[in-house]
Amino acid sequence: MLWKTLLPLYLTEFFMRSMFVLPIWILFFQSRGLTLVDIGFVSTGTYIASVLLEYPSGIFADRYGRKNSLLIAIAFSVLSFLVEIYSFSVTGFFVSALLNGASWAFTSGAREALIFDLLKSVKSHKLNSVILGRLDAVGAIGSVVSVALGSVFYKTSAVLPYWLTIISAVLGFLSLLFLKEPKYSSGRAGLFSHFKEGVLLVFSTPVIKSLLLLYVPLFFFEEAWYNASQPILVGLSLPVVMLGLYSSFKILFSAIGGLFLPLLLKRFSHFSLFAFIVILEASSWLFLGSDSLFFVIIFSYVLLLIHQLWVYVDGDAIHKHIPSRLRASVLSGRQTVLSILFVFNPWLMGWLVNTFPRSSLFGIFAGIVLVLGAFVLFIRRRLF
Repeated sequence: MLWKTLLPLYLTEFFMRSMFVLPIWILFFQSRGLTLVDIGFVSTGTYIASVLLEYPSGIFADRYGRKNSLLIAIAFSVLSFLVEIYSFSVTGFFVSALLNGASWAFTSGAREALIFDLLKSVKSHKLNSVILGRLDAVGAIGSVVSVALGSVFYKTSAVLPYWLTIISAVLGFLSLLFLKEPKYSSGRAGLFSHFKEGVLLVFSTPVIKSLLLLYVPLFFFEEAWYNASQPILVGLSLPVVMLGLYSSFKILFSAIGGLFLPLLLKRFSHFSLFAFIVILEASSWLFLGSDSLFFVIIFSYVLLLIHQLWVYVDGDAIHKHIPSRLRASVLSGRQTVLSILFVFNPWLMGWLVNTFPRSSLFGIFAGIVLVLGAFVLFIRRRLF
């Protein structure tokens, strides 16, 4: 049965999403002396590591196993948290970000490729977006309690949420060991030929190029919210101990989205859903720039659901254009391009939030998202 095939993935998702650090990580960084600009600079380490490792890790996943790639990713994640626990300088946290970027690189591409080809092996690949949504829902169940407790544990000990997150990651690692990866041909081409073929597919496939062009204006500014959200919410009079509850509700919205957003693919075209995403993303920035705690919280949840919907529509649109033997490489190659474009984005966003009034800045973001997103969608509409 399909659920038995996917059970190790569900368990891994459950444990890996038990992120006790999620509601307090920015506050933890600040408690160690980092400013928002420092945090933005540190976050660039994630993108730098991704630029360097994203595509090679995709090739590794295609040739030596997507499961092995994910196991390596978990190991890097644990190392990243350990470094943060013992860091008291920007340099230490930057090293942690590099390790986190390595974890991201070995996950990106490999996870989606593994899920799609696992479903393909049991002739259920049409359920890809549905299964991605269910994995999000299972992960949300695992994280809702841990995130709710994260800020409470932080009051007891600043490092306790980190140790609990590490324990959860180890359990995720052990769960993944029980997954039986489907067999697929990686081809006989050498590493260089594999490298070249994957790159050519990224830049020569119209749908892949179009999705790249649309993704950049849509989501370029989101680091401005994610890296500053906790101080912004506290500044709008949300008590620190309520950050865990706020994050728990975000996860609840994610779980609901995972169950219901994939159903939209049965009723609407890719073009309609992408147009909806553009309009909603632009609207969200306007409300995130307000001084109303209620609207800021609500539209921070909307921002999450927008990105979640993108993942499902993108996954439904892209996989039929990629052969199995190159799936992880092409997905990672695309992510490499995004990482190059976004490499200094967190630093820039941290500086912008620190320098300009939030209402004006986020209003400008809204205008750029709407104009550029609509333009790209219009000129590439025949491909959606």
